[in-house]
Amino acid sequence: MNKNHLITAALFGTLAAPALAQNSPLKLTASTLLVTEVKEDGKTVEKLTDTANRGVTPGSLLQLQQRAENVSTSTVRGLKLSMAVPAATAFIGQQCNVPDVKALFSIDGKSFAAEPLKKFVTVTENGKDVKKEVTVNPSDYTHVRWQLPDLKAGQTAVCFIRTRVK
Repeated sequence: MNKNHLITAALFGTLAAPALAQNSPLKLTASTLLVTEVKEDGKTVEKLTDTANRGVTPGSLLQLQQRAENVSTSTVRGLKLSMAVPAATAFIGQQCNVPDVKALFSIDGKSFAAEPLKKFVTVTENGKDVKKEVTVNPSDYTHVRWQLPDLKAGQTAVCFIRTRVK
């Protein structure tokens, strides 16, 4: 197996949608898309293609996407969608098509907070160890969680992260 296939396999392993009960009001799907720029009618536009049959290479820009569709006849409340940032990639950004969604981020997969994330580091100043609070670089994020407002019957939420393959 070549390096490109190993990277692709590593990415797909992180996106499996959680198992849902048979009578779940939600239909969840996950996908990994390669983002490329193409010329159409003289304009540069983004093109998203499924990576299922394509290898990705270092430097590739990926869109890792979750789609949650409310297939019930009632409103789903308190929905949280979480996604791990694959270790073979660096987080670039996120987006969700639901108004008033709250995006939270993590560097350990356990604690989540709104941006900017902060952490404490120990540095030596004048021979003494001093704890300082610093802002976390978004490329160090390991997880993203979206807290969605009510998802009405028939409504679909599409949330994604963009990452760059290391």
